[in-house]
Amino acid sequence: MGPPPAAGSEVASNDLAILLWLQGSRTPEMEANTWLTLDRNPMLFSRALGVDLQQTTPTLEAGLMAFLAPINAVMGRFKRDFGRPRPFVQYPQIQPCLPREASASYPSGHSTWYRATAELLADLIPERRERLLSVGYHGGASRATCGAHFPSDVEAGQRLGAAAARQVIATPQWQAFRKDPALQAELETLRRVPADRLMMLTR
Repeated sequence: MGPPPAAGSEVASNDLAILLWLQGSRTPEMEANTWLTLDRNPMLFSRALGVDLQQTTPTLEAGLMAFLAPINAVMGRFKRDFGRPRPFVQYPQIQPCLPREASASYPSGHSTWYRATAELLADLIPERRERLLSVGYHGGASRATCGAHFPSDVEAGQRLGAAAARQVIATPQWQAFRKDPALQAELETLRRVPADRLMMLTR
């Protein structure tokens, strides 16, 4: 993942320029969409799969949350170690369209979580990989759209989430989870949703 860009670097300058452009061009609909991704909830991937995950796949949802917990812990340590201030702290001209958070900025926790969740789900349901990764990407990108994170925070979170998911998938615990009969029954339900019944991923 690497450290955040140095102050005064070209990447840092580009970060600010992109945020100012996004701030000036975001629409009310774009702002509303950022609120949809504020809570890190696997339910947000329901549109990619065509079912209500909470009602249809309780084993999958519970397992995901358990495997994501250590990823969140690692991400939190990186945030504390790097200590990069949020965009609106460094630059008063940045006015976020979401509540201001006190935690450090790098890497984006939402971006990490969304990408890791997308990758884990895609390992279980590869037929929906493209749709799942689309949700994972937009869940992270919304953080820059709303001014809560620098673009480089979001990119770092995507890299961290993907790498962490690969490590989880390689563990015996994940492989055992994949073979759980209850999970297999839920995945079969997901696979029966025909492509023409899948919902649009955007509003």
